[in-house]
Amino acid sequence: MTKIENNLRDIRTIYGLSQEDVANAMGINSRSTVVAVEKGERDLTSEEMGRLADYLGVDMVDLLAQDMPNYDKYREMIVETLRRYQTYSGHSAPKTLLAKLIYLIDFAWYYEELKPMSGMKYRRLQYGPVPDQYFRFVDELVDDNKLGLQIKSIPGRSTKSQSLSVTSEAADEPLQYLGIKEVEMIDAVTKEWKDADVDEIVSYTHTQLPWQICRPNEFIPYELITQEEPEHVYKKLPSIV
Repeated sequence: MTKIENNLRDIRTIYGLSQEDVANAMGINSRSTVVAVEKGERDLTSEEMGRLADYLGVDMVDLLAQDMPNYDKYREMIVETLRRYQTYSGHSAPKTLLAKLIYLIDFAWYYEELKPMSGMKYRRLQYGPVPDQYFRFVDELVDDNKLGLQIKSIPGRSTKSQSLSVTSEAADEPLQYLGIKEVEMIDAVTKEWKDADVDEIVSYTHTQLPWQICRPNEFIPYELITQEEPEHVYKKLPSIV
């Protein structure tokens, strides 16, 4: 019996998943099988664990060790990063820009401390690194009235822009998971990028080694950021006049 099977119920709770959700994620299409696993009456195959890891956006090694990201801290990072961005920029933040800010914060923290701030797994996607859970967490924060969502039509485009802002209710809440130094890192990164648009910050993340070395859709190891020059971890590139 592997540790993931002993703690599958806890993992479901962390992710807010039902037994049926887990069954579908692993491709077994049977809630009773998940019940049997949680009771210790059935083992998971490596293929099933691999599917579950892909669905959750984590490495299978992390599942086995139950080295889970700190989801509560990541949610708090979303709110605190957005709050500070609003303060410095004077306006709401596009969803994609906010995701890139948090990526830079997490990897810059690893650069300095040799450990991530949240432990989230960032996937190499077209518009830069982002955890699989980011958009779900944002939707949950909107539903919980922690974030406000503004959707606007873009002239000449079929897509619409989505921008986020911190509600007054969330703005007054005390921090529970972020330390003083971590907040200082969030402050430094948001202040650096307060005047940037989405294209600028996406292009920046594409110039960094973590994105360049990894293949599309692959999870990006935090360790890769340590190969960057200090001025290219989160500092904006100088403009060429």
